[in-house]
Amino acid sequence: MTTEVMETKKPAWKVKLVAGAATAMALVSAASAAIDLNGTLGPILDSMIVLIPTIIELIVAIVPAILVMAVVGFLVAFFDKILGLMKL
Repeated sequence: MTTEVMETKKPAWKVKLVAGAATAMALVSAASAAIDLNGTLGPILDSMIVLIPTIIELIVAIVPAILVMAVVGFLVAFFDKILGLMKL
């Protein structure tokens, strides 16, 4: 009897994921050394703080319309199914 050495192969997507993560960590560490975080992130965070209430207002304004459309769509489909079963 001969013994065969089973070679274990890792799936390609796992290898690519690990390689991408290692590359990203190397790039982040290299890039973060040359950037002043307070000078770059401060204005971005300030503008996000200004935008968040506007986004919340948009969501609050849209939700009732979506609920009404869902109820109307359900009722139309429900009555359509009933009328379809009646074979008029």
